[in-house]
Amino acid sequence: MSDLYRLVYASKNLLNGSEPEARAAVETILDASRRNNPRVGVTGALMFNDGAFAQVLEGPQKGVEDTFERIQRDLRHGDVTVLECRPVTERSFSEWSMAFVGRSTGGQAAWSRLATESGFDLRRLDGDEVFSMLHGLVLEEEGMAAPPAAPPPAPRALDTARLREEIAPLPRPQVVSAPAPEPVPARIAGDAAAIAILKAALAEERTRTTGLRSELDALRVALAEAEGRLDHLREQRDLWRYRSRVLATALCEDADGDDAAQEDEALAPARAVA
Repeated sequence: MSDLYRLVYASKNLLNGSEPEARAAVETILDASRRNNPRVGVTGALMFNDGAFAQVLEGPQKGVEDTFERIQRDLRHGDVTVLECRPVTERSFSEWSMAFVGRSTGGQAAWSRLATESGFDLRRLDGDEVFSMLHGLVLEEEGMAAPPAAPPPAPRALDTARLREEIAPLPRPQVVSAPAPEPVPARIAGDAAAIAILKAALAEERTRTTGLRSELDALRVALAEAEGRLDHLREQRDLWRYRSRVLATALCEDADGDDAAQEDEALAPARAVA
């Protein structure tokens, strides 16, 4: 098995101070990485924004593990989350002891898109997507775009005479009867399995949506509190609760009325005989 490993992680950005101070701190991180990584055979790439870091480390297993252990002890990182760790057959950042990407607007937009899709939950980031984003940005920002594909070979002229000679000796194909149709119970079983898979996927999506709604509600409350609108938010909540109670009461009364009408209709023949 290859001793070459790749580790992709994300962490919360705990850098304090102004933007220039944060960038100076990142340059310090990069300088240390570019001094230490070649000693242990580690290469990779790093990017950050105001909220989080994303980094790829690749190299011998021990070198990657030792480097990652130092990162976990670094107080500038919080909630360090491993997104991918597996052996690989070749390096993707062989030219960079530690490339720094994400300076461009497009790079920041790509990182923000991944963060948004994960609901700003580091555990739900996709390691392959983060790796592909960093690799693409390194090639783009270093001006090392992949070489263009070689042009397809020119088509050769069709030699019809030779084609006839090759086809003539071939035996005639045997006629094979079409396979019998799949039994109905098997098709039903397949449909049932497909439905079960769809139901499980739907349940998972509902759970995810519920979680996102809870996070959005918490963010709205925090924003309202920060802007001094918490009392207004509470008034709106109480108003919706009152409207919900009124609606529920009206629905119950309508249901009781329908039941009474159905009962009168059922008893009408008996009353007429009496």
